[in-house]
Amino acid sequence: MSTSQPHNTSIPANELVEKLSDPDRSVRNTAALAIGSQFESGYANELVEALWTEPDFFVRETMTWAVTRLEEATRPAVLAAIEPDRSPEVRVQALHVVSKFANPETVDAVLPYITDPDEAVARKARWALGRIREPRAVPHLVALLGDHGLEERNALTDDVAAFGSAAVPSLVEALRSDDQVVRRHAADILCYIGHPDAEDAAEALGTAVKGSESPVAVAAMMALGELRGDVARQVIEAAREAEDPQVRGIAERLTASKPKRAAVRSRRIG
Repeated sequence: MSTSQPHNTSIPANELVEKLSDPDRSVRNTAALAIGSQFESGYANELVEALWTEPDFFVRETMTWAVTRLEEATRPAVLAAIEPDRSPEVRVQALHVVSKFANPETVDAVLPYITDPDEAVARKARWALGRIREPRAVPHLVALLGDHGLEERNALTDDVAAFGSAAVPSLVEALRSDDQVVRRHAADILCYIGHPDAEDAAEALGTAVKGSESPVAVAAMMALGELRGDVARQVIEAAREAEDPQVRGIAERLTASKPKRAAVRSRRIG
């Protein structure tokens, strides 16, 4: 049953809370649908607590839908469930619900947990911020760039890149970091963002190409290759004379591929 178009139910309002813990998953699901579709905000806290203990995935999805429908009533209880006195499983589920709210007002409640000692909670908090996309969160996420394992690094790349153009100023600042790993990660995220949102980073990426160690310069060149503006094109052209053979090689490949890309675009437009 889809939770996007809830069905009417015949459960009396005074029985809804009891039905949320019924042994029959279909009864629990129907009760959650009724609470959400009828905007039964008086049962908000009971619905939220039922969500944390619900064993069935599909019923959890319905309960999550209902909780988000009643956001004004359920938000305090959901935010309280992120706090460290709850189990990691509940905290992760609560952060998932917060991401569904997509409400900028929740950002301040989530930010303290992006470095939580429990990695699952910290990762979910960062992920939630990437779904809320409130620009105030960007500097806090970019401050985490650095030496991570591949999985965590890739997850953080996705989380920051989700902000698009709003992430670019902080990433440009990160390109000036004293830490080579931070600069390289910033360039990698700008590469992921690409055209058109990262065009304003072209000049800073060009500076990184000229003044950085080879890994950073290579990452910056790859990011420039995902841009289409004049500044990026000029930097790539100039890099064909770079001392670093890797940078030169990338510049040659990018300049050779530009006409092909343009031809493909023109054929699609025609």
